[in-house]
Amino acid sequence: MTETTLLILVLLFLVVCLLAIYFYDKKLVKNIAEYEQRLEDKGILKRHFSKPTS
Repeated sequence: MTETTLLILVLLFLVVCLLAIYFYDKKLVKNIAEYEQRLEDKGILKRHFSKPTS
């Protein structure tokens, strides 16, 4: 295996890893947003994160 081939393979591996991380992170952010929306619909976020009225 030549140095050029090895370099191309390493760069290709890095690109694939970055793409996998990007799409997995996008999926996690979507799941978190859905979870927060469910909590907000139940009223849990309002109870814990709203400022107390004095």
